[in-house]
Amino acid sequence: MIGVTLGSYEITEKIGSGGVGDVYKAVDHLLGRNVALKFLRPSLADCAEVVQRFHAEARTLAQLVHPNIAVLYCMMREAEHLAMVMEYVEGRTFGHLLEGGALAPERALPLLFQALEGIGQAHAAGVIHRDIKPSNLMLGANGCVKVMDFGVARCLGTVRQTRDGHMIGTAQYMSPEQVRGLESDARSDVYALGVLAYEMLTGQVPFDSESEYELCRAQIEETPRPPRELAPSLSPELESVVLRALEKDPADRFQSAHALREALQGAAPSGERVHDPSRVDTVFCATPMRVEVQASQTPPTLPTPVRPRRVALRRFGLALPAAGLALTALLFGAKLVRGTPAPVSHAAPVVASVPRTSPPLPARAPVAAPHATRRAPLSRARDVRVSDPPKSEAPPADEMSSGSGPSGGNGWVIRR
Repeated sequence: MIGVTLGSYEITEKIGSGGVGDVYKAVDHLLGRNVALKFLRPSLADCAEVVQRFHAEARTLAQLVHPNIAVLYCMMREAEHLAMVMEYVEGRTFGHLLEGGALAPERALPLLFQALEGIGQAHAAGVIHRDIKPSNLMLGANGCVKVMDFGVARCLGTVRQTRDGHMIGTAQYMSPEQVRGLESDARSDVYALGVLAYEMLTGQVPFDSESEYELCRAQIEETPRPPRELAPSLSPELESVVLRALEKDPADRFQSAHALREALQGAAPSGERVHDPSRVDTVFCATPMRVEVQASQTPPTLPTPVRPRRVALRRFGLALPAAGLALTALLFGAKLVRGTPAPVSHAAPVVASVPRTSPPLPARAPVAAPHATRRAPLSRARDVRVSDPPKSEAPPADEMSSGSGPSGGNGWVIRR
């Protein structure tokens, strides 16, 4: 299959194998990204039950959208090949992480929290995984945990696809009711998560044997070894949480993945949020944990508040119109001062009428006072009408004639 191009996907390498098919890494040349192609084996394409289960897995993944669950892009059929196109996660499985032995609680608990977030989302959608194990959990390069392989998952309320008495899952991580072939629910996944937590904190699974019969018998009858015997540094609270998740009776376990997560949160060292000291770039994609913080006796020193930029801009915007109005008032006042005429010593108004034949007067022609007794010599003849001249200084009679002023009253006309 390596080097084969199906549609826009070019297969580059094989990355895994399962019970009904193989998983390959491929390049999507249309979108320029890496994807994972999970193929159904051609030898099983004629088995109606296997094909039905393959389609059921695709429909299950299609309804699960969460940062801690691998995304299903689409399903494709090319000739005799039937495949699911899924999100390709660059990273390592939990199985690879556990090759070096147990993990410190500060390293293991954040990974468990993310896995519980993904499984809890599946349970909320009515989907039971039924095959939780280290190889089905992937830690991405960005620190985000992805739950994968819902091949044997079952939707609650649907018809069982396997007959009664048939085991589904991996024996080391199967709950007692799964070993018996009984109906399983979310508490079966809680048991598998308890086995996973036991292994991550101690480096060993609770029960192991080369005989599958002995392994199944131990899951039903035997009590697991206390985790603190294998990892003395574990706290009694954390040990108690793990052992409760491994109870034989489903009614004695945590009733949901969320309840298990809350219990692990409370049993974390010092009640604080644990972190991974070996990876400073770890990104927690799960919902932030609830942490109770006790108020200190002395109030903390608050930093000096920084004035938001929008407040400064608002004040600057209000100052601009005020400055404009002030500048307008200043200019208008200057114009009024400049255009104010000089005061006149006599209250009598002077109205001058210029004949049409006379040329225009200069801009600042001198105007004779209405009470002048001497006539100033003028180079050009013009008519000057004076309204209501003073009675004490009337001009000679031979040079004056009565007439009507421009305002309709009587006045004197002086001809020069």
